[in-house]
Amino acid sequence: MHLADFPQLESATPQQKLELIDELWATIPPDAVATPASHVTELNRRLSVFQDDPKKSMSPEEGRDRIRERTGL
Repeated sequence: MHLADFPQLESATPQQKLELIDELWATIPPDAVATPASHVTELNRRLSVFQDDPKKSMSPEEGRDRIRERTGL
């Protein structure tokens, strides 16, 4: 399967494409893709930083807002 198989996606907005990515990702069972060891290491590091000082962290909403501000999406 290739992007060329879905010509209607060429005219989709970036937001529509991101929504489709979210929908597709939600259909993949959690155990279908192995988590790289480097990701586990980074998640553990971030958890440790959070546990040391929760004020240094931000909510998911704040994170999304920051990404949207930086990318314009």
